[in-house]
Amino acid sequence: MKAPLIPNTFSPNNDGINDKWEITYLKRYPYAKVQVFTRTGQKVFESSGYLNAWDGRKNGVLLPVDTYYYIIEPESGRAPVTGFVTIIR
Repeated sequence: MKAPLIPNTFSPNNDGINDKWEITYLKRYPYAKVQVFTRTGQKVFESSGYLNAWDGRKNGVLLPVDTYYYIIEPESGRAPVTGFVTIIR
């Protein structure tokens, strides 16, 4: 099974291009867990199974341009992956 391809930026500005943080191949891992945090450690997104890509919002409110830390646990024998994703506009 292919490893997830994780983009490091996306632009949730409703122009139809890169409006969501789409992680390629992650849907093939049904038990995958995704968490995204602010620089101060506040959780802004969490998903168990990656059925819906993150749209750059927390509780329906669009988050500011910034860099966020993520933890992705694909499961299925793959090690967790950590890194940074930046919201741009």
